[in-house]
Amino acid sequence: MGDAKSILLSKTFWFNVLALLVIVANAFGFAEFSRDPAVDQYALIIITLANIALRMFTKQPVKV
Repeated sequence: MGDAKSILLSKTFWFNVLALLVIVANAFGFAEFSRDPAVDQYALIIITLANIALRMFTKQPVKV
């Protein structure tokens, strides 16, 4: 595991952090924003597909 990179350099990690923030913001709503339940369903599909795509392009393991 000598060629492992830091998890902070992982695009997959940062994509998932961003996705989590968007989902939490949608769940609680903010300012004039009203929650749309359909966003949860679309978010799950988009996140799943993006994670699959990111994993296909990954060449290095990460170290935690």
